[in-house]
Amino acid sequence: MLPTLTGLIIVVAIMLFTITFYFASEEISDDQQASLDGLKRDLSYLTQDTTRQLADLAANDIIINALVDVEQRDNYLPMFFRSLNLTQARDVSFALYDFSGALVIQKNWPEQLPSTLEQAWRPITLVESESYYSITEYGVLFSVPVLLNEMAEGALVMYVASLQPLLRPYPRLTEQVVTDGNNTVLFSSDLSFVEQGKLRFTQHTTQFLVGSDSFGDLKLYSISSFTSAFSSIRWLALVILAMIVGTLLINLHIISITAKQAQDTLTGLYDDIIRRVRNEEKPVSDSVPLEVLELSKIRTSFDELLTNLTEMSLSNEQFSNVIDSMGDMLLVVDNSQTVLLCNRQFDALCDTYGEGHDATIARLITKLHGKSKGELKYTDSKGEASRILWRVQPLLDENNVEKGKIYVGADVTEQKALESRIKILTSAIDEATVSIVISDIKSEGQPVIYANGAFADLTGYSREEILGGNCAMLQGKETESSSVFGLKTAIRNRIPVETTLLNYRKDGTSFFNNLILTPIQIDGEVTHYIGIQQDVTKKLQAERYLQEAKIKAEESARMKSGFLASMSHEIRTPIHGISGILQLLEKTPLNNDQQHYVSLANYSVESLSHIVNDILDFSKIEAGQMQVEAHPFSLIEEINQLENQYRLLCEQKGLSLLFNNQFPTGLRVLGDAVRYRQILTNLLGNAVKFTETGTISVTTNIVESANDQLLLRCDVKDTGIGIAREKQPGIFAVFTQEDLSTTRKFGGTGLGLSICKQLCSLMGGDISLESQKGIGSTFSFYIQLERAPEEQSNGQQNTDQVSSIKTGKLKILVVEDNEINQTIVKEHLTTHKAISAMSGVEALEALNKFKPTFDVILMDCLMPEMDGFEATRRIRNGEAGARYENVPIIALTANAMKGDREACFAAGMNDYLSKPFDVDDLLDKIEYWASVKKVPADHAS
Repeated sequence: MLPTLTGLIIVVAIMLFTITFYFASEEISDDQQASLDGLKRDLSYLTQDTTRQLADLAANDIIINALVDVEQRDNYLPMFFRSLNLTQARDVSFALYDFSGALVIQKNWPEQLPSTLEQAWRPITLVESESYYSITEYGVLFSVPVLLNEMAEGALVMYVASLQPLLRPYPRLTEQVVTDGNNTVLFSSDLSFVEQGKLRFTQHTTQFLVGSDSFGDLKLYSISSFTSAFSSIRWLALVILAMIVGTLLINLHIISITAKQAQDTLTGLYDDIIRRVRNEEKPVSDSVPLEVLELSKIRTSFDELLTNLTEMSLSNEQFSNVIDSMGDMLLVVDNSQTVLLCNRQFDALCDTYGEGHDATIARLITKLHGKSKGELKYTDSKGEASRILWRVQPLLDENNVEKGKIYVGADVTEQKALESRIKILTSAIDEATVSIVISDIKSEGQPVIYANGAFADLTGYSREEILGGNCAMLQGKETESSSVFGLKTAIRNRIPVETTLLNYRKDGTSFFNNLILTPIQIDGEVTHYIGIQQDVTKKLQAERYLQEAKIKAEESARMKSGFLASMSHEIRTPIHGISGILQLLEKTPLNNDQQHYVSLANYSVESLSHIVNDILDFSKIEAGQMQVEAHPFSLIEEINQLENQYRLLCEQKGLSLLFNNQFPTGLRVLGDAVRYRQILTNLLGNAVKFTETGTISVTTNIVESANDQLLLRCDVKDTGIGIAREKQPGIFAVFTQEDLSTTRKFGGTGLGLSICKQLCSLMGGDISLESQKGIGSTFSFYIQLERAPEEQSNGQQNTDQVSSIKTGKLKILVVEDNEINQTIVKEHLTTHKAISAMSGVEALEALNKFKPTFDVILMDCLMPEMDGFEATRRIRNGEAGARYENVPIIALTANAMKGDREACFAAGMNDYLSKPFDVDDLLDKIEYWASVKKVPADHAS
């Protein structure tokens, strides 16, 4: 068995080493490739970002004016140049040249550039008006043209004498080297490792692992030390060698002891048989022989047999019964292989495995010829195998002459299976990657009786140091006493427990130990505890980092939301001013040209508003703030409004506009009419924009399912420019149009279709495209709606009744801090009496000062001193008097983000109108709320 076992161990060790070597090589290769990819990204970022920043500086008015205003540039240009700092490198030079190549101003500029660089950048930047960069052994140079009317009036040049300081700040996975086409080192992450000059990797092939890649004309290298790269395998080889040697020594020792015990047992058995036959007394011995269990059973059986034969003079039949009662198989043959004696168990063996006596005996004698023992395998008719361990002793006569052989067989099938299972379990526990210890809680001090190899790796204590000791040695001054008390309580109550506590290694370093204690019961009594330990320090740190990252992300989202709200307010306020002035201008007498100019301005304002709304909608969707509402609306009314809106545009371009509605005209649905109209408006707007001749058709149908659920499908088909097949997969992506020429010719942000797809998804639907280049496109979308309840379908009557009441001339307080917006609103309210206030403080003073009662208050939200929210709350609390506690307050605000409307209502405002607004919407809301205040009780209900 020893050679076989040794060979098996060696084969397994070679396999383990080969697999580990393979994965270590793969990991090294991955690290080097990752290092090269990172270096390429750093170079790409360096060239692109530096060129972009330099181009931004070249477009600065200070630089451009310096080339035009020659007399004044000395007053400001030197200060501007002293402030230039685009990289983390210290010795960076900047220079500004005019169109003739003459130096205008410089910062740290060398007296003379290398001729190679001087000759390279001038024709490209000054003549061709193109940006240029160069990374060579002469240094790193970037040049961008200073453009005036698309022509280069000069050049802004940045020069660094070496690539080394530009790449030094970036982190490195491995040592990195950058060379040019002549193999000259331009950058080295470790100058002590590779110096400037010619790089010869052939001198280092036995010491280093080298990976390479290219970036333009540059050659990139990733270098790893062979010794450090494969250090992880070195200790594994030592461990495997130690396992092989240890296993061989243990097996040799076991075999030697077993053979000696078997020899002593059989010799003693033989001597006892001879003494009993000769009626000799057994000699007294102080030593107790150590016997193998199986042989001990044989010895006991033979002792009982001989005792019975001697004392009771058993007959041959009685002797045969005793032999048959043995658990083991017995066979005695003489030198001619004639059977002298066999018991019933041996007969059963021959019958069970179908070999017959003669074949079984012949096989047994052949296999064990010249051996003292041997194991044979027997297989029955069902294919089930058994293993029989045979021991052989000589049959001697009175003169110690061998007359034959005695064969004793024991069935060791279950024993072998149990030994194999125990060996597998022991090996699995020893090789486990988590620390496992077993403590004897019945003994004093609850000592550790077993610890696997992972315990030593985790704690630094060897097995010898922990065996007989206690895991309390891992505790320290900062270990929580409550956790230790919980462990002791669980052990005292004999229950399992899991906890995490701070422990200390042998070298004093601390770690968080996740400890699982499980009781082990023997005969119904808990006698031991098995403990599984694992270092969860990194896990806890990761959880803490994730929590901190989550807090930062939430803070970032709040800052982004606040920024978007501020930008919305700042952009919408001037747009509202322009829109309001144009609406006022339209009401004045204008000639045809003026009307045309006003209409063009209105169109531009609408386009700008559309772009702003698209960007804000996209930001809401991206931040997860976009929500859809569910209100009853008439589908045919929405479609008719869009048809009226776009029919005039189509007629102006000579296009046919067709609507095909395949649903009942009186159908009212429950959904978000604004978002539905936004989707269809985007698709119709694109169809009109990209179609020069032909037809635009809109087909809408409704499919009804159970529970009043409706599926609305709409197809918008045009005969426009179409979209190439290869461009279609990304057409719904953010900021995507078919190509740049489309953007230049037709305009747009590239957000419309992306917003449409997101809105469809929010309403339980989707959008798709079918298109052919030059033939046309069909955009199809579907959304989920519900049939509006009957009471909601008829609920519009009360509002109409209220709106029909004439309000007459109203007294209106306009609270607005922007004078332009204030003027616009008051001009629109010339049919009413309007008084303005610049802040919430002035509004409260006006309400308390004027005796006439204001009918409606138009309230801006963001104002100095006191904003509209605080002013509204004070009005509702009675600070303006009881007569204004229920006065209609309409918010006029440039805030259009999620929650702005709700914030207005929460403050006590009655309605909300975002800037820029249409004058008709403003007048409608004023009339409505003034009429609600005056409507009779039966109408208001």
